[in-house]
Amino acid sequence: AQNTNESGTDTVVPASPSQNVGFVQVKKKYLDDALFIGDSRTVGLSEYGKASNASFFADTGMSVFNIWEKSLNVKNVGTVSLKTLLSTHKYGKIYLMIGINELGYNLDRVMEQYDGLVSFIREKQPDAILFIEANLHVAKARSDSDKYINNNRINKLNRRMSKYADNKTSFYIDVNEIFDSDEGNLKAKYTGDNTHVLGKYYKKWIDWILTKGINPKEDEIVDKSSAETT
Repeated sequence: AQNTNESGTDTVVPASPSQNVGFVQVKKKYLDDALFIGDSRTVGLSEYGKASNASFFADTGMSVFNIWEKSLNVKNVGTVSLKTLLSTHKYGKIYLMIGINELGYNLDRVMEQYDGLVSFIREKQPDAILFIEANLHVAKARSDSDKYINNNRINKLNRRMSKYADNKTSFYIDVNEIFDSDEGNLKAKYTGDNTHVLGKYYKKWIDWILTKGINPKEDEIVDKSSAETT
């Protein structure tokens, strides 16, 4: 049963990353046919992650409630809505991280909209591997003081979003494993505003994503003997 307590006071165990699904380390070229969809955290990836060949549909303040209204500039495409982009361009992988801007809403309402978003992505991009990205935690200072944007609510949301991974064509990945303290908060050293990671750490994030390759082409797999990463 889903926990619908909106008080944010009860403790929810974080969702776990997909286990035993065959993730492999891949070269950066694996992301050449990838589309990243998300809010300001994904904007940070586009600006600092050094995944220059990937495509991004990301904007500060993006949410499941306003994503359909936005028209954004996408590299090599132009300014388009998400519906147009997904209907006219084919991607091999789609990375979706969205949810932190929605935490002031009832989570059932959020998930209704999220369900529609995922369904649309699957309809328009049936051959793409969909990576459901866990929302990044916030630092303890914010989590302890914010009624809505706190790690307990982020964990609730992530757990519900993780259920969209079938470990066949869609996979749940949780970057919090590299940025969290033992208590499950974004480590203070990684952030300047208690909410986003500092610019220099977005490359670390991309490097981590490259350890989560699924069904790569032969020339995209890292040769461990030579430790090739690019």
